Amino acid sequence: MPREQEQVPAARSGTGMAVWTALCLLVPGALLVWLVVTIVGVVTPELGAALGRTGTPGTATVVSCESYTVGTGRSKRTNRDCEARFVPDEQPGQSVVAGTVPDVEVGEVFPAVLTPEGDRVLPTRARGVWRALFQLAALPFGLVLIAFLSALMMRARKATVWTGALGLPLLVVMVVGFLVGT
Repeated sequence: MPREQEQVPAARSGTGMAVWTALCLLVPGALLVWLVVTIVGVVTPELGAALGRTGTPGTATVVSCESYTVGTGRSKRTNRDCEARFVPDEQPGQSVVAGTVPDVEVGEVFPAVLTPEGDRVLPTRARGVWRALFQLAALPFGLVLIAFLSALMMRARKATVWTGALGLPLLVVMVVGFLVGT
């Protein structure tokens, strides 16, 4: 009798562990898919502009950058608003002043595109594409990192390998995107 009683809890804990493992991998996976879809929707216009598919191509010269503080205490952050004078390639005599990316310096000149709305100037070529790819990879990488650390703590070898395999290309894209895009 004692042998049967010992086997029943072991079987239950094995099933419970399998369900727990599945949930620990399924929930971050579902969040990853949701975030990727959301991020693609947000970054796609910027990526399209960087590739020259949308907007008006031209040259931008940064005319001003202002730093401002948001929040108080520990949640205090400093952000930057920058503006650039945009000169379209087709009509060099006309210029427009519009907001641009925050990682530029006053006086910097770069190839750019004016968004179809006319309110934002985005960098093009390698800088713009890598900047968009960096943004595209950042949040999915964060979720994969959480799943990877969860798999490590649970000592789930296959999950660790799979999340590591998913995270490594995202990490490479993020590092290159950060270095080239900023």
